[in-house]
Amino acid sequence: MEAGALTSASLVHAFLARIAAHDARGPGIHAMTALHPDAPEQARRLDRERAAGLVRGPLHGIPIVVKDNIDVLGLPTAAACAALRDHRPARDAQVVRRLRDAGAIVLGKANMSELACSNGRYGYSSLGGLTLNPYNRARNAAGSSSGSAAAVAAGFAPAALGTDSFGSVRAPACVTGLAGLRPTHGLLPVEGVLPLALSFDTVGPMARCVRDVALLLRAMSSAMPGAERDEYLDGLREDAARGARIGVVVDYPGQDEEVRAAMQAAQVILRGLGAVLVPFKLPEPPLQDGLVAASGGGAHADTAASGDGEPSYTRTLYPGLLSPLAEAEWPAQLDAFLAAGIGGGPRDMARLLAAAQTWSAAHPGRAVNPRTLAGMQRALEQAARRTAAQRNQAQAALAAYRAAVVHGMRRLDLAAAIFPTLSCPASPRYDREDPTYVPYPGNAYAGLYVASAAGLPEISVPAGMARAGVPMGVSFMGAPYDEARLLGLAHAFEQARGRCPAPVLD
Repeated sequence: MEAGALTSASLVHAFLARIAAHDARGPGIHAMTALHPDAPEQARRLDRERAAGLVRGPLHGIPIVVKDNIDVLGLPTAAACAALRDHRPARDAQVVRRLRDAGAIVLGKANMSELACSNGRYGYSSLGGLTLNPYNRARNAAGSSSGSAAAVAAGFAPAALGTDSFGSVRAPACVTGLAGLRPTHGLLPVEGVLPLALSFDTVGPMARCVRDVALLLRAMSSAMPGAERDEYLDGLREDAARGARIGVVVDYPGQDEEVRAAMQAAQVILRGLGAVLVPFKLPEPPLQDGLVAASGGGAHADTAASGDGEPSYTRTLYPGLLSPLAEAEWPAQLDAFLAAGIGGGPRDMARLLAAAQTWSAAHPGRAVNPRTLAGMQRALEQAARRTAAQRNQAQAALAAYRAAVVHGMRRLDLAAAIFPTLSCPASPRYDREDPTYVPYPGNAYAGLYVASAAGLPEISVPAGMARAGVPMGVSFMGAPYDEARLLGLAHAFEQARGRCPAPVLD
């Protein structure tokens, strides 16, 4: 575009044509729920600005897609739930507004595990259907930012926004060969984002390379385009890992042999880059018996059954700390978000549950995930039983765990900790078996819960391809608000290892 060989309008047209050929038709990726009718005009307007000498920055005229639980003016915010198809926002979410100010174009909304709750159906929604993994359509695209990741991997847009409470950016990025960042909790505003649990929720950028992730973070973390954080880009050097002390998480080496091999190869690469690798053991999380009893252990987020073969912290961190808090926060926070909408549709969780049940009865082939409905019912029933003392105790336990993780990293003077993003390759789509898949008893997402609980930044980058043809990833977890150094480490690793090949869509 700088050379005049490409316009934003032609770029938007090309992406829309690719979506038309490969999303609902062709291979049927089902990554998108809606396209923005104003995208072509946005592109023409930005082309006119460029021709007049006004260039807002490196995102000027670049189209992106946005997860369907993030407000975009002119489109519903349905969180891919058919019962919310008429819910419309009064304005853009703050992160979307900042990206628009930086020149980005919102191409459309991405499919997701509805209401950000996968519950065993990764990437499925009653509104958009099942998002498939572009690399292997017998496997899922993880969750809950499934559509955002699949859209970028399939070439529908160069970058996307997702949200992450318990791994919902990092896991989809892992299985689709992308770089996906969960920023420090609180770094980015979540105003205009449908909540799952504000104690853990954050927006996160996803793209095919770390530099593009840094560009999106740079724009979203500053209110004014002229005041963006240059350090996010300045640290992207090939020698960024030289002398850095990196902790190898001994609790979480990965269950699958291919994942373990990719993790070993990643360590070889990091040593070759001059990093100093040291073993790092995570602290044990506290168990909040009162809230666990009230919540029934929680079943509304991106989690699978835990089992033997995992360290104790991964078996207790989610059910003992994260899920009870999330389920306790969910009803009131969702009520507040729904009440702020200007369109039709339910205005609180109780009405949403009723509408979703009605939809499911009338559309059994596109029903809302029954486990999500059960989780909503339980959250509503238990809301009045949770005491303020229980909630305060749980928040104190969360703060203590966060402090313990940070202390452990500081004690070893770690620039980051590394571990496999998922402990095994992408699992089969929920609606059919894949005989080539090797199942494991543990929770593949377990390692992702640490950064969620500790509020720390974490980025997943590609670490190799499994025999099933799906990417595997390694995660770098950093210190609070140390995104610049974390991005630098991930960039150096990415440059040394190389990116994943693009999937072939036929």
